[in-house]
Amino acid sequence: MRTARFRLALFALPPALLAAALAGGCTSYTPPALHVTDARVSDRSEQGLVLTFTLDAENSNSVALPLREVRYTLELEGKPAFTGYRSPEATLRRFAVQQVTLPAVISAAEASKLPADARYRLTGELTYITPGEIEEILFDNEIRRPTVTFSDTGVLSLTPPH
Repeated sequence: MRTARFRLALFALPPALLAAALAGGCTSYTPPALHVTDARVSDRSEQGLVLTFTLDAENSNSVALPLREVRYTLELEGKPAFTGYRSPEATLRRFAVQQVTLPAVISAAEASKLPADARYRLTGELTYITPGEIEEILFDNEIRRPTVTFSDTGVLSLTPPH
């Protein structure tokens, strides 16, 4: 009930105070730093390949940052190959690094068209919540949703190990 009352109180504020609340208040937080640390074929079958990308998400803040969703796109040899969405189901601890794994499934038919060493480009966006009751209300009402982007390119070996 407290949240509902607070939500009503938030929108009953005079416009100048509401603008200050929507601007993020007095405290600011550094977005997580994202780096792809691993790209590999994690599974293969007659139906296709599962590629796995591991992101290190680093929180340089003195408070934890709950992660909400990751949206990402994979290109192989310059062509769209996979688009994904997932919930990291994690909270970045303060001054810590958390690994987030992103899978991409490629059908056997599509994989057969690729060279043994395929160029890839992975791009995406991570949505997270900054601390505070006002921030959670703004997030839940889709008024303020902080995001950070990531991008990585490289070559991925698609040949099975011998």
